[in-house]
Amino acid sequence: MTDTSTLLERHKPRLVYDSQEAYFADSAAIWTDAPTNVLKRADGTVLARPPQLSLQLLGPHTYADGRKVLADDVIGETTKDYAKHAAALHKDARYRNKVHAHARTDRNGRLWLQYWLFYYYNDFQLLGSLFSGGKHEGDWELVQVRLGPSEQPEQIVMTQHRGAESKAWADAPKQGTNTPLVYVARGSHANYFGPGSHFTGTWFDQADGKGPRIDPTLIVLEDKTPAWTQWPGSWGDTKATSSPLDSNSPTSIGRRPHWLDPAALTGSAPKAAPKPPAPPQTSAQRVNGDRLVVSYTAPPEATALVVATRPKGSSQPATTRSFALDAATGDVEVPAVSDDDDVWTSVVVPDRGASAAVNAG
Repeated sequence: MTDTSTLLERHKPRLVYDSQEAYFADSAAIWTDAPTNVLKRADGTVLARPPQLSLQLLGPHTYADGRKVLADDVIGETTKDYAKHAAALHKDARYRNKVHAHARTDRNGRLWLQYWLFYYYNDFQLLGSLFSGGKHEGDWELVQVRLGPSEQPEQIVMTQHRGAESKAWADAPKQGTNTPLVYVARGSHANYFGPGSHFTGTWFDQADGKGPRIDPTLIVLEDKTPAWTQWPGSWGDTKATSSPLDSNSPTSIGRRPHWLDPAALTGSAPKAAPKPPAPPQTSAQRVNGDRLVVSYTAPPEATALVVATRPKGSSQPATTRSFALDAATGDVEVPAVSDDDDVWTSVVVPDRGASAAVNAG
């Protein structure tokens, strides 16, 4: 049998981001090591801060310093300035563009390759303060591939919010013959088999595939499963409200049923989608050297305009801002992030979600 690390590397996914995506998949250590994050009890008692707080501190029953682990312990962000801190940490090569890889045999003896993706923040639809649903600290997503007796891929499953979608390997999009393409949805980080608008059952995901394409570096979790994967606490201190889009911050990957038995996550067919909103008509003009004025014409029912900027040709996450709309036409102003920016815009319509993004120049 081929070494599992070799198999994991052979079939690791290429992540195809949306043009307006502000958070990329990074090492889970981005959450423990963030200077603004703390490990605390449910009553707010602080247990550790970086550098004491680290992946190595976490365990299933006790912390590395001997203190007892409680199931409602949490690692939370103290400032809530998620975009600033995620962007700063993403620049560090120790964390940037990492995927946690794990090989596991299921209940039927079939080998699965699992690729666990961690995101600093789940900013569903990237609406900033304009929309509260679907936002939470920390976000774990999964892509897993089932191999056949000859070690050839047979099936691929991708998580999407509380569910998953599955395809035969032969029907999945790929780069070459071994590399699956995973289209990451804007803000929510749900994984899809192709670009476009995808209906979640309550809202739209947009995954236009026009952002950077990233070949991540694997962190292989084999031989001895790290204790942090079994930690029972929460990767973030967000608690769900009554919104159907909401969820709590996630638990550790090693405590999921499909960590032990990948066949527990089989996936289903995609949901039929209503028609999403039409995108805005926009143009961008640089003023005063370091500012961009974006002129827009939006559908009359749109309530928000989302503007994302990224240096042209860059593989970095976008800087994304949202603006409440009180008129169908107008201008908004954003800082330039380079001497030559790509500017991507979209609109949001209540109960219909976000539109596709269009390039304003």
